[in-house]
Amino acid sequence: MKMKRFLMIAVMVGMAMSVSAQDSKYGHGEDSVACVTNLSMYREYFKQWEAAKYAPESISMEMVNAWREVFLKCPRASQFVYTNGEKIMEYFIRTNPKDKDAYIDTLCLLMDTRAQYFPVDPKTGASQVANIMGRKGLLIYTYNKNRYEEAYNVLKDAVALDPSQLQGAYIDAYFKATIDMVNNNKAEKMTIINVYQELSEVLDNNIGALAETETELQTAKEEAEAAGDADAVAGFDKQLEKNEKNININKGVKNNLDNLFQPFASCEDLIKVFSAKMAETPDDVTLLKRITTILDKKDCTDSKLFLDAAVKLNELEPSPEASYSLGVKFFKDKKYSDAATFFEQATKTENNDRKYRAYRNLGMCYQNMGSLSRARDIFRRAAQVDPTNGEPYLLIAMLYAESSKQFSGEIESKAVFWAAVDKCIKAKSIDPSINDRANSLIRSYSAAFPSMETIFFNDYSEGQSFQVGGWIGESTTIRAKK
Repeated sequence: MKMKRFLMIAVMVGMAMSVSAQDSKYGHGEDSVACVTNLSMYREYFKQWEAAKYAPESISMEMVNAWREVFLKCPRASQFVYTNGEKIMEYFIRTNPKDKDAYIDTLCLLMDTRAQYFPVDPKTGASQVANIMGRKGLLIYTYNKNRYEEAYNVLKDAVALDPSQLQGAYIDAYFKATIDMVNNNKAEKMTIINVYQELSEVLDNNIGALAETETELQTAKEEAEAAGDADAVAGFDKQLEKNEKNININKGVKNNLDNLFQPFASCEDLIKVFSAKMAETPDDVTLLKRITTILDKKDCTDSKLFLDAAVKLNELEPSPEASYSLGVKFFKDKKYSDAATFFEQATKTENNDRKYRAYRNLGMCYQNMGSLSRARDIFRRAAQVDPTNGEPYLLIAMLYAESSKQFSGEIESKAVFWAAVDKCIKAKSIDPSINDRANSLIRSYSAAFPSMETIFFNDYSEGQSFQVGGWIGESTTIRAKK
C-alpha cells in the first residue's frame, strides 16, 4: 500500500514544478531544514543499500520516503538525487512487473527534471541535456520494447540536440528502435537508411576525435619518456588505455550497426529505395551524399545510380566528398590515373573516415600503376589519419610480397616476406579486429620463407638482423620456413 502511494505521489511531481523559484538549492525556512534532514537520511540509507549490492531485502522504505521528499521539494539539492533515484526506480521496475509502465513513467519524469535543473554537468561545466535524454530513451527501450516509438522519438531528439554526447548504448538503442518503427509500418524504409548514415557519421566522428587524442597522448608520452618523467609516463599510459577502450567501444557499436543494417542493405534494395528518392529530388545534395556514401560502403558502386549521383553531386557542389565518389567510379573502371586525381582531392575532407578511405584508395591506385614506393607513402599517410586501424600495414605487407620478383638471390628475394610478416604483426598489435586477415597473410607469407638449409648455405643464421634492400629499405629478422 505504501508503494502504491509512493508511485502516485511521484508521478504527480510535475505539479510541483510550478512552485516559485527557491531561495537556495535547499529551499528556505522550514523547507530548507526539512530538505537537509531528508537528504542526509536518504543518503545514509542509500549507502547501506548500495553496500548490500541493491539486494531486495536491504531496501528501506525510510530511504524511499526521504528521497521522495527531496525530489519533490528541493530538486536542486544535488545531482545525486537523480542518479540515485534512477537506481531506486529501476529496482521497482524490475520487482513490480505489473506496475512496470507506471514506474517507467516516473523514471522518465526523473530524467526530465534532471535535465531541467542540471542542464550543465556540475563537475565539467559542459552541457549534458542530450546525454540525459539519450539515457532516457535507452531506459524506455530497455525496460519495455513495446514502447519503441516513444524511445525512438526521445533518442531522435537527443541526436538533434548534440550527437557528440551520445554513448554507444544510446546509439545502439536508437537504431534498434528505428528498425522497430519500420517493421511496424510507422516509418518508411528510407528512415533506416537515413538514421544509419546519421549514426555512422556520429561514430566516425567519435573515432576520429579519439584517434587524434591518441596521437596527442602518444606524443606527450614520448616527450615524458625523453625527459625521464616516470610519473608522467604512467599517467599517459592510463589515459591511452582509457582512450583505446573508448575507441574499441565505438568500433564495436559501429560493427553492430553494420550488422543490424545488413538485412536492409542489399545493393538491389538500396538502389531501389535511393532511385525513387533521387527521382523525387534530383538536386538534393544531402541525399546525393547519402547515396554515394552508403553505396560505396556496401560495395554497390558498379550501379548506374552511383555514377549518376556522383556526377550530379560534383556538378551541384564540387567538394572532397564528390571527388571521392568519382574516384571510386574511375577506380572500378580501372582508370587509375584519373581515380588518383580525384582521390587526391578527396583527402582534403574534414571527415576522418572519408579521409582515411581516400588515402587508402589513392595508395591502391599507385599500387595498380606499379608505383609501389609511392603507394607505401600513401598508406603510411592513411595510418597517420587513423592510427587505430591496422589495414594500412596489411596493404604495405601486400606491397612487399608483391615485389619479391624485383629482387634476385635466394635470400634477397625471400627477405621481402619477412618484412611483410612484420607489417602483419604490427597490424594485429594495434587493431585486433583484423586478426583473421592478418593471420591468413602471415600463414601465406611464412610458407615463402627460405629453408634452414638455404639460410645456412648463404652464411646467415635464424634470428639474425637483415637489411632488405631496394625501395623497401627496412631492417627485419631472418626466419626459416617451418
